[in-house]
Amino acid sequence: MPNISKGQILSKISKISFSNGIKLQDMISDIIIKNENIGFSIEMNNYQIEEVEKIKNEAIGRLKEINGIGKITIVLTNSKLNKSTNKPIKKHLIENVSKIILVASGKGGVGKSTIAALIAETLNLEGHKVGIVDADIYGPSIPHIFNVNKKPDIIDNKMIPIESRNIQIISIGFMIDRGAAIAWRGPLATKAIYQLLSMTLWNKLDYLIIDMPPGTGDIHLSILENYKLDGVILVTTPQKISEIDVKKSIELYQKFNLPILGIIENMSFYVDPNSGKEMKLFSGNSGEYLSKQYNIPLIHKLGIIPSLSENCDQGRNLTDIATLSIKQFIS
Repeated sequence: MPNISKGQILSKISKISFSNGIKLQDMISDIIIKNENIGFSIEMNNYQIEEVEKIKNEAIGRLKEINGIGKITIVLTNSKLNKSTNKPIKKHLIENVSKIILVASGKGGVGKSTIAALIAETLNLEGHKVGIVDADIYGPSIPHIFNVNKKPDIIDNKMIPIESRNIQIISIGFMIDRGAAIAWRGPLATKAIYQLLSMTLWNKLDYLIIDMPPGTGDIHLSILENYKLDGVILVTTPQKISEIDVKKSIELYQKFNLPILGIIENMSFYVDPNSGKEMKLFSGNSGEYLSKQYNIPLIHKLGIIPSLSENCDQGRNLTDIATLSIKQFIS
């Protein structure tokens, strides 16, 4: 009779990972071994069934290499339960929205709102219907970038997003005076996020881009726990100090099994207008380092472009200056 051990099983599946870098062995239940037969379950969480089935079949193929192994039983489970009711947590679907993509960083000052707006405008330029939610409750920048300063209309208790440059936009900045300080505690901020996302009447969007606030606090947790999301794009700058904060975001999104679609390194270089040569103004190479460490695609390195900054300040079209090749990463 073969003597199959848990160590053998874990060794065989140790190199199998999900698309977001999470290892299969971290998503399985206790392994049951009975004579030559083995079994365990794979926690699906937010993974697509096609990906989990592919991982399951790959695991079976590798486990069959164990000498003398018998029947292999792998069950797919989803054990995200409400602790008070012991029932599955139901996530909100946003009506009339096909895909929801977060743009996040963990750090302020990396140009995240500029990147979020540039992603939205690039997708629109490619013929997609796009909306953007400014989830940075305490420092909304999207109204200024899109040169919008008015309150949205209300129909049937739902806000009508304001359209600018063919992008549907909603922001807390539309409801307050520009320059006014927002001093809300967590519960008020998360309630505001719910209203922006669920109480807005979107007009059949292919993509809804959510410009996330810095950090990994209440707003992030509220969105991750309560909404069905399709992925996150992370923004960094070259410096080590940015890399440290982005790592925290990566850990958070991996914990919630949200696919990390890629990394954009902003302010990577500056092109000298006289020589045309690229010059690095900041030390570090955090985009490539994070990409390699976590096996996440490096989507783009965006240089410091003064005219792009000027267009943001003036509320003008950003794709007149730059575009991002992102379709392959988010389709």
